[in-house]
Amino acid sequence: MSQDSFDDTIKFRAGPLKEAANELDSVHLGGINISELAREGLSQMLGRTMTDDDKIAIYERYSVGDLSEDATRLLLGDEFDLLEEDIDAFREAVEDDTSDYLL
Repeated sequence: MSQDSFDDTIKFRAGPLKEAANELDSVHLGGINISELAREGLSQMLGRTMTDDDKIAIYERYSVGDLSEDATRLLLGDEFDLLEEDIDAFREAVEDDTSDYLL
């Protein structure tokens, strides 16, 4: 499983975004946490960008240990717990004794 440092940075050309953030930081009482805004914005956009197929692929990678639970939860949000519940329910159903249901 790939474990990158939490100190890793993502760099991009911010252009007007940087100018706008710096301006808001200078006028906002107490300033703003530009890094936190960037992390939150990226987190939200990652979730919005994913298709259902992407979500399945992400969960499969988590299931085999190729992706951390933290990263998987970040990408899937509440759907992570729903998937876990569905998988547990499916496993229980498979393991149930069905001999009472046979005619």
